Parts: sequence; structure tokens; C-alpha cells
Amino acid sequence: MTRLVGAACLACGAIALGLGAIAHLEGRVRDLRGLLAGLECVQRELMWKLAPLPDALAQAAGQCRGAPGEFFALSAQGARHLRGRTFAQVWQQAEEASRLRLEPLDVQLLEGLGTVLGQYDGDSQRLALEHTREQLESQLADAVEQRSRLGRVYGALGVTAGAVLMILLV
Repeated sequence: MTRLVGAACLACGAIALGLGAIAHLEGRVRDLRGLLAGLECVQRELMWKLAPLPDALAQAAGQCRGAPGEFFALSAQGARHLRGRTFAQVWQQAEEASRLRLEPLDVQLLEGLGTVLGQYDGDSQRLALEHTREQLESQLADAVEQRSRLGRVYGALGVTAGAVLMILLV
């Protein structure tokens, strides 16, 4: 009986690992979509309303949910109270604190944008926002493709590994 319970626990663990991997892929897609929506809002606020950067970031935070919303809220709060830090440092700290599910290239694109925002004229900021959004849209397309392709693989691997463990241990 103990053996059966142990085998069932291991099988459930293998399935949970597969589902966790699928959840990470889905979370990346969701976070990239949220970031893109937020960056579009920041661009509108900066270019059309000529809003100060903290206000544009706060507006984006209001439109996003989850980790992207938290990222923009932390960035807005940090931009209002720099306390001897550069905006790029605030931007990076907000990215780290918000638990965005991103790949290293996604993070690198965001950090590159953080070095431009609040530092240069409006045209430079607009170009940087457009460039970053284009690059993140490409990353989103890759993430969607990866989610559909690898999501099935991870799910199948989790179930298969769970079944194999169950057979071996029973």
C-alpha cells in the first residue's frame, strides 16, 4: 500500500512539473502582451499628451494587470522618488521586483529602453519605444509559437514520465 501511494505521489509530481513548465510558457506570453500594452500607453502619454514620465508610467500601470502592471507601478513610483538613482536603475529594479516571466533577451530589450526613457528628447524616446515594441512583438510571436509547440511536449512528457514511474514502482 505504501508503495502504491509513493508511486502515485511521484507520478503526480512528474505531471506537476510538466504543468509548471506549461504555466511558465503561458505566463511569458501573458507578460509580454501586458508589457506591449503598457509601452503603447506610455508612448501615447509621452507623445500626444506630453505627460511627465512618472504620470505616463502610472497610466500604463492602471491599464495593465499582474506582473506588467506591478512593473509599471514600481517604475512610476521610482521615477517620482529617484533618491540619487538614475531612471535606468529604477527601471531595472522594478523589472527585478515585479517577477516578470521573461527570457534574457526580453530583459535586455527592456533594460535598453530604460536607459533612454527620461534621458533624451521626445523623438529619441519615441524611437526607442517604437523599436522596443517591435522587438518585443517579435519576441511575443516566438513565445506564442514556443507555447504551442513546447507546451504539448511538456504536457506529454509530464504525463508519460508519471505513467512510467507508476508502472516501474508498482
